[in-house]
Amino acid sequence: MGVEKEINITRDETCDTCHGTGAKPGTSVTKCSVCNGTGQVTQVQNTILGQMQTRRTCSACHGTGEVIKEPCETCHGRGTVRKQPKIKVKIPAGIDDNQTVVLRGEGEQGEKGGPRGDLYITVRIKKHSIFTRKGNQVLCDIPITITQATLGAELDIPMVDGTKATYKIPEATQTGTKFTIRNKGFKSINSSSVGDFVFTVIVQTPKKLSKEQRDLLTQLAKTMNEQPPVKKRGFFG
Repeated sequence: MGVEKEINITRDETCDTCHGTGAKPGTSVTKCSVCNGTGQVTQVQNTILGQMQTRRTCSACHGTGEVIKEPCETCHGRGTVRKQPKIKVKIPAGIDDNQTVVLRGEGEQGEKGGPRGDLYITVRIKKHSIFTRKGNQVLCDIPITITQATLGAELDIPMVDGTKATYKIPEATQTGTKFTIRNKGFKSINSSSVGDFVFTVIVQTPKKLSKEQRDLLTQLAKTMNEQPPVKKRGFFG
């Protein structure tokens, strides 16, 4: 079905005091006089082969081409501050463990007023107490009684979306038998195909029986030419 989650992230955001300039309110950023705003300075050296020119990053403005004489007291001249905003994330139906959701423009702030980068969110699927996943298939075990297995029954099977599906199992169903409900698994992210829901029936033997139930089972065993249940004595006397 998919879900929308709200998460906290840590990122740089534009300083509300200086609005990203890095300068104290009422002052302005000036062009670097050393590099004349280019961010680089040229050095000329005389060698035996003649004059050679090299360029290096301006040490006065650190390559920005600008000088902040009075830095903003909030961001200390950076123009950004570290914050922890809340972001809403839409998790698509069918996403699997370790897959990534990309939010465009929700990453770190670009330099010098540049656009934000992207935010990559890796999804971790929490294990379920009933269902397991194999690709787009949903797998689970369904306990049934001896009478249901012997006579057949209509079972209410819980689906991953919270609904229930009715499935009729035949008589003489053996424990460990698998049944498939088509198109009730996970939806594929990249197509419209849907996986199947596969459940395995597990026949449960009752741990406690009333006298009436025990007598009925004893009579049933006799009609099936079985040895009645042994009371107190072991198999070897």
